[in-house]
Amino acid sequence: MKTTRKFAMAAAIAALALTVSACSTGDNGGGTPTTAPTETSALSAEAQAALDVAYEGIGSTLDDLEPAEPEAGLTFYVMSCGEVAATCAAPAAAMVEAAEAAGWDGNLVDGKLSPEGFATAIRQAVAGGADVLVPVGISCSAAAAAFAEAKAAGVTIVGGGGVDDCDPKGWDAERLWLENPPVPTAFQAIGKLQADYTFGKNDGDVKAVVVNMTSNPWGGLVTSAYEAELEALGGGEILEVVDVSDPETADGSFIQKVTSALLANPEVNSLVMPTDAFLVNGLAAAIAQAGLAEQIVSVGGFGSAAAIDMIREGQPGITATVGQAMIWESWGSIDTAIRVLNGQDPVYIGQSVQVVDKDHNMPEAGPYDGSIDWKSKFLAAWGK
Repeated sequence: MKTTRKFAMAAAIAALALTVSACSTGDNGGGTPTTAPTETSALSAEAQAALDVAYEGIGSTLDDLEPAEPEAGLTFYVMSCGEVAATCAAPAAAMVEAAEAAGWDGNLVDGKLSPEGFATAIRQAVAGGADVLVPVGISCSAAAAAFAEAKAAGVTIVGGGGVDDCDPKGWDAERLWLENPPVPTAFQAIGKLQADYTFGKNDGDVKAVVVNMTSNPWGGLVTSAYEAELEALGGGEILEVVDVSDPETADGSFIQKVTSALLANPEVNSLVMPTDAFLVNGLAAAIAQAGLAEQIVSVGGFGSAAAIDMIREGQPGITATVGQAMIWESWGSIDTAIRVLNGQDPVYIGQSVQVVDKDHNMPEAGPYDGSIDWKSKFLAAWGK
């Protein structure tokens, strides 16, 4: 079904003046530079201001992180939303690394991008003797019964990016982002910064096809935040919203679905997706094959290593991503679990979120990893 939303062209710089926590200077070992000044261009003042917001991003410096000594000898499991997707696999692997750095036995189970797979993986973790379980990329409602079984078995459950939307709550804690963010969640930060970027790159005249993930609540958060920010900026038209489910992602049928929407809207100049996985797993190539790469600003989310490599190399069909420091987040989930087990309050882990394109915020290698030395701060807090 085609959904059209039009916004009047009444650009207001004041809409760009949301409080943004600038990411600090630092070397995280991953090569991510601090934001370079945007180049002088013929863009309108409103468009340039939007780009500056997108490149500056949102995040914190993890100053004054309180100590939290890990309980020794625990068995940790991370449930990847689906190892076939880089934005599930990379943070899941990082959580195993972080758990082992904390002195725990780290294990991974694969949710295989389906509710049945999520439930099976959670039950595998319980059968494996999990003391701590972190689900990556799904919310509680996606596997409510299995989470309830794990909690009844005494497993400590901490969020790994999703939200605890079970009633009653099914997890021991969610991972916290920022205390006073300009948008409520890091998922909404992705959508907001995507809107800033597409508005800026199209000089305030956006004509977008938006991909909306339907299998998890966070997909809708990205989409709604994009819509809200584009409306606040005052210069854009969403030509079509394309709903994509996890099964469509897993079997690749989303590629034809999204490509058809692009071809049905010949005036399109922006393609917005909540995750890089769509572009990496065939959509960027399909955009190029359809002859649309020069016409469309295509922007994903999360900043996977594969997507970053494609952008760096100038591969057609992918212009940018909103990097969300997934490895930083992963270590933050372990930090949260340590504090919950100790009876301490979880802290705000403050991972940075920034637009990455070929000329801005580009890591030397690997995924987008933030702009501070967050790993040493976590290790110091854990007494390692």
